[in-house]
Amino acid sequence: MAASRPAVTLRLSAGLREKVLRSGYSTVADLSSVPIEDLTSELKLSPKQTRELQNQLHPSSVSWVSITANQTLEQERKWTPITTSSKALDSLFGGQQGFPPGKITEICGLPGSGKTQLGLQLCINAQMPRSAGGAAGTSIFVDTEGSFVAKRVAQLAVACSDSLHELDDSAGIPNAITTDSLMQGIQYCRVHSPVELIAMTRILSGIVQAHPKTKLIVVDSIAFLFRSNFSDMNMRTKLIAALGRRLATIAREHDIAVVVMNQMTTKIESNQLQRVQQTHEQSSGRVHPALGETWGNMCTHRIRLYVHADGQRTARLFKSPTIQEQTVPFRIISGGISDVEDTSEQIPSSPTGGEAELVLAPEEEMIFWEPIDAPASP
Repeated sequence: MAASRPAVTLRLSAGLREKVLRSGYSTVADLSSVPIEDLTSELKLSPKQTRELQNQLHPSSVSWVSITANQTLEQERKWTPITTSSKALDSLFGGQQGFPPGKITEICGLPGSGKTQLGLQLCINAQMPRSAGGAAGTSIFVDTEGSFVAKRVAQLAVACSDSLHELDDSAGIPNAITTDSLMQGIQYCRVHSPVELIAMTRILSGIVQAHPKTKLIVVDSIAFLFRSNFSDMNMRTKLIAALGRRLATIAREHDIAVVVMNQMTTKIESNQLQRVQQTHEQSSGRVHPALGETWGNMCTHRIRLYVHADGQRTARLFKSPTIQEQTVPFRIISGGISDVEDTSEQIPSSPTGGEAELVLAPEEEMIFWEPIDAPASP
């Protein structure tokens, strides 16, 4: 019988495999005969290892296993947040000092507010050593808009590599971190339709398992492919909810920070559509993140980026289960995201005429009218 095969044949991570073999369980049948809760206690498994073993022993059973609040807290304490390169932005997450793993964080804002720039910076920073505020991993950038500009990523990689090598030897920075290694550590996925995005999220878990060092997934943006060509709003709501659930599962099960960019929209009731004659300036004060509450409820944290009339940039945390709303300033300079104390030249909020010295990711105008979401059917 398949269940009597040696336990060594199970597809387990190295750490979990060692625990199983040392425990004295020699066959799959031996392991399957013990409740998963008892195995968790006996082998001192982490929540992630418990889920991994459960999926191998009982693949047709429910994929989740209940854990205590203490176990959840202990797991979160071991997570390594990813710095933005701005202490002010990092402080939005309280004591986390950066974007937290295991959660979905939404970044929204008007065109040119810096959403893509922040996403690219995080992809670089996720690869930095933990001692420098990174996660010592790799990242995945899912591009729905064509906003990924490799030349700009190279600029950020050069700046990051130079700053790391300037640190004192006691910081323990590996010499292997170079511009090329930072570029190599970003997997780029371009999708062109809602169908491709849905298919991409379905295989993301497999991609992460094949690349276990993945610590960050950026989706830029979630709304772009869903803002038009959907006459059935109820179906759109269902698809968005399914995407959110998959991303949340990947974040939680693999301890990955998922950062999703979102566009802004003005929501109006359907009976108001024919009365909409306002200009962008008249209505700009009432814009909201796109895709409605269905998507908004999927995000643990939501941050909005602003560019003010004087060119200054701020970021506001306006949704978090544990942290109060707050606003902090930041800059985008040639080397990437920085604090306002940095006196380097600031990147303009949008490209100007002629060939720009600094490369900006393109952002098209994305303010649009959108009916209020239909609720998902049970």
